[in-house]
Amino acid sequence: MQLWDQRSQDHSASEEYGRLIVPPGYDDSHVIKGATLEELAAGIAERLGRYAGVTGGLRLSDDFLPNLRASIARFNELAAKGVDEDFHRGERAVQLLFNGMVKEEPDRTNPTMWPISDSGPYYAALVTGGTLDTKGGPKTTADGHVVDDMDQAIPGLYGVGNCVASPSAQAYWAGGGTLGPIIAFAYRAAHAAHAEPVRPTPVPAAG
Repeated sequence: MQLWDQRSQDHSASEEYGRLIVPPGYDDSHVIKGATLEELAAGIAERLGRYAGVTGGLRLSDDFLPNLRASIARFNELAAKGVDEDFHRGERAVQLLFNGMVKEEPDRTNPTMWPISDSGPYYAALVTGGTLDTKGGPKTTADGHVVDDMDQAIPGLYGVGNCVASPSAQAYWAGGGTLGPIIAFAYRAAHAAHAEPVRPTPVPAAG
């Protein structure tokens, strides 16, 4: 779950695809709102109730609200110092790159963190795991040759791109990161396939 306050809503809203904090007038059906943390928690519980049929009955734990308050208190403590001792937010260039818009202020030492307000309104969005294209499929050799469960190449069967297991395994390099590999491995697979001996076409037995 991502939670933010009015300050973030005013200064970090973005039209960029995939941003959870959106400007007025944009589709915000994913956003849960509450004037207080109690109202926000109730809204989250109601939203989870809508999806109970596809989540196996996922719901908030009874101690969600006190845990939320404790999490905000800890976050605010670290944000005031500008150093995230728990998760090290803002220490890597890629985190700063993808952080999005923030209001320029002289006291801000870590643009990925700012204390959450002690008064509402508050906003939240449910964030879950997802898939990127297929990001999986048959395992292949470096020449695009599909292998069986014993890692033996299957004659005549090749695959490249998103229809086969990624050469980056469980990692994802960046946006467009599938384009280079598909060009390179398609080239290798084409040469490997061309080098395979031509097998005779089976002739049906005369009946």
